[in-house]
Amino acid sequence: MERRRSVTAAAALLLLLVGVACGAPAGDGASDGATVEPTAAPTTAPVTTAPEPRPTSDLAARVQPLGSARYDPAEHQTATRTVIGLSLPVIGVDGAPVEPVGVEPNGEMEIPPADEVGWYRFGAAPGEPGSAVLAAHIAYDGVDGVFRYLDRLGAGDEVAVSFDDGSSERYRVTEVVTFDKEALPDDLFARDVPERLVLITCGGEFNPALRSYESNVVAYAVPA
Repeated sequence: MERRRSVTAAAALLLLLVGVACGAPAGDGASDGATVEPTAAPTTAPVTTAPEPRPTSDLAARVQPLGSARYDPAEHQTATRTVIGLSLPVIGVDGAPVEPVGVEPNGEMEIPPADEVGWYRFGAAPGEPGSAVLAAHIAYDGVDGVFRYLDRLGAGDEVAVSFDDGSSERYRVTEVVTFDKEALPDDLFARDVPERLVLITCGGEFNPALRSYESNVVAYAVPA
């Protein structure tokens, strides 16, 4: 049986998760794809200056990599089947690819591109007791993410997940809540709760200076 993670580790992982699921709204990409012609090498050595610090936020300041002392993927067992697709008919998501994600070598959580959903494979899986956490961008680098309209879900809306063995499971939304980033509940990754899906993205007001949203949208769903 999988060892239960401490609340501290789960909360730290949660901060890593929600911090990277935010991005600039569509149409406000960080790059326009323009190319730059190479220039001749300078005849004198250029003067180098230290780069200006990048803008940050209270959330970013709180995020710390999960060191091996607090989290070791080897201590966890993966699910017997893998979720590969997610559908949210009410907001136009039909079979969005789902990628099992874990943590990078530096301890940060892996997050797939804007057109995919990440399922935290070291936590509960859909169809098992506990919180199966699925995260996706609201927008990233000027492209709408799969969870762009997650805040439009309402109680009773349908959620469907499909698995690599050809099976599927259906859920119904129970509530959609917007939390300040500093007020996210610690139990989003809980294993000692009945089976549920926890869908997470960013939301609330967009801060242009930080190029990030100030809140998180969390949708809960239970087996239909």
